Amino acid sequence: MKCDVLFLVNLILLFLIVDLGQSMDLPDFLHICERTDPNIINCITESVESLKPYLQKGVPEYNIPSLEPLLLKQLIVSEKSGLKISAKNVEAYGASDFTITDLKVNFDDLTFAMDIKLPHLHVIGTYEINGKILLLPIEGSGPMTGNFTQCVGSVNIHATKKQLPSGENHVQIEEFKMKITVGKGNLNLENLFGGEKVLGDVINSAINSNFDAFVKELQPLIERTLSDAFREIANSIVSNFTYEQLFP
Repeated sequence: MKCDVLFLVNLILLFLIVDLGQSMDLPDFLHICERTDPNIINCITESVESLKPYLQKGVPEYNIPSLEPLLLKQLIVSEKSGLKISAKNVEAYGASDFTITDLKVNFDDLTFAMDIKLPHLHVIGTYEINGKILLLPIEGSGPMTGNFTQCVGSVNIHATKKQLPSGENHVQIEEFKMKITVGKGNLNLENLFGGEKVLGDVINSAINSNFDAFVKELQPLIERTLSDAFREIANSIVSNFTYEQLFP
């Protein structure tokens, strides 16, 4: 379920790698790709690959977070059926071992699309859950741990140029849509039903015995929630630059 945190990082990298050389001093390890480069897809992909060692610690001057661990402060998923899940202080380990398998950019209409695969993520954090899942009642709050493997996903982004009252043009991300798939995984929710161990073990066993169905049931909710959250976060980052700086 946490495979999708990588898409935000790669969106940021995409905006930064596409020629910010005229607006700020760049470190030697950041390879610049001109948007007029006929091989820009390969250039961007190779640039991201060369950045992986630095992404383990993060690049604070560009507001790029560390990927080891990658932090997700809060995630809230709710549905009209009554199921509500929240997770906070989530730490994901293994996020730096991603691979971009496909990338498409269109600077004329500011659309971006990419596919990513991630071999393994280990996740820890705290959760709250209340409602029904897999037709079973579930309630509790406490620590959680999870392992997710063979993660693949795609993200589609549409941005527009917006003029501010100051006269500066800035990039605004209008759409951020993601789809995710987890190959295999397991999840452990501690303190279900107020610490009733027998009931907690039953629910955890049911979740992990039917992990595909569990993920499928939650997937649309998580995709929608994270898409909205990442759009807001990405907008807060790209708002630091003018359109002309990002796309000279």
